[in-house]
Amino acid sequence: MDTRARTRAIISKQLDVPEAELTPERHFRALPNVDSMRILQIILETEKAFGIEIDDDATFRLQTVGEFHDLVERLARQGAAT
Repeated sequence: MDTRARTRAIISKQLDVPEAELTPERHFRALPNVDSMRILQIILETEKAFGIEIDDDATFRLQTVGEFHDLVERLARQGAAT
């Protein structure tokens, strides 16, 4: 499973939203069931799944599902390179 599919699966599970609705341009704040605790759960589960650490500042700057995918991919590549 690729990075985008894995992150979509995590978001879908945490927010109880069908993966098909998690398009790259979809804003997190517009998703049903989203709140700060669920976003934290998404971040924690993603960090664990990919062995990465997502900076708090980056978390607050993220607007869309696509931006989240891009961040996770970049951090996973950096981790694999070290």
